Amino acid sequence: MDSQPQASSEAGSPAPNLHATAPVGSTPPRVWTVFVAYVALLTTVAVIGTLIFGVAMIVEASRKGIKNPEDFTPLIEQLKVTPWLHAAGVMTSSTTGLVMALLLAKLSPRPWRERLRLLPGASLHPVAWVAAVVACCALGQALESASILTGVWTWSATLKGLEATSKASPGTFALLMLFGTLVAGTAEELFFRGYVQSRLVERWGRTAGIACTATLFGIIHMDPIQSPLALAIGLYLGWLAEHTGSVRLPVLVHILNNAVSFLLSRFATPSSELPTSVHVALLIVCPLLVAGALVLLRRAVAAPVVAAATAVEG
Repeated sequence: MDSQPQASSEAGSPAPNLHATAPVGSTPPRVWTVFVAYVALLTTVAVIGTLIFGVAMIVEASRKGIKNPEDFTPLIEQLKVTPWLHAAGVMTSSTTGLVMALLLAKLSPRPWRERLRLLPGASLHPVAWVAAVVACCALGQALESASILTGVWTWSATLKGLEATSKASPGTFALLMLFGTLVAGTAEELFFRGYVQSRLVERWGRTAGIACTATLFGIIHMDPIQSPLALAIGLYLGWLAEHTGSVRLPVLVHILNNAVSFLLSRFATPSSELPTSVHVALLIVCPLLVAGALVLLRRAVAAPVVAAATAVEG
């Protein structure tokens, strides 16, 4: 499903090209394949989710003896925040994304690790890895606080459902932690930043490639509030992938960001119940943390690349 592979860098080559695009004069890589793959993933996730929700509604309606059409409206609203239903949705969507990403990479003429950008990228100090995680968590918190202060957070059935799932039984929460962090974080980064973004950047350049991928990432969340939040996070993760030349760091950041979110939802006061003053403070502090982390990351990535180039020239 991919265009012909470019020559891989040989072992022992000086430094990876972290911002590679298609060579001038070469045949532009095809992008329709990634859009077909995206539509297939979006359709599959939507169909499976609809089927699960439909079965749950039939079972609950039968159990409660609901027959009148007007009685289904409160049932639907109840199911939107039912923990086991959200856990099932997370399990199926994340597993589907992971399987599709690996399958598409296997179908590529390139080695699958190279196609998904799983090869090592820039060598970073551990502090830079921590900064990357802090930036993502701070960005997510700033966006969440903004949505709560503006009152739009209540429009999101998905966010309310995930909050309810985080406080569900230990078994349901364990499934959420496994599939919502490890599986979902890995699957989404391999598919979006690995499979989709790498091809779009090759064809359209970094800015357009990152922006388009982040938009697709937001759309697939299919929620009026979570989708814009996911788009913003997708821009950051996309920048991180291009800046480091690999999806390894974005995968780790995505996993830990989701884990922190679920753990805070379970063991801390829900964000929706925090006072306005706390959210105002978070809106001031979090952007500063993001800005500081970005500066640190830019310097951390630039340093080894410059050092490698100097070594080659010498």
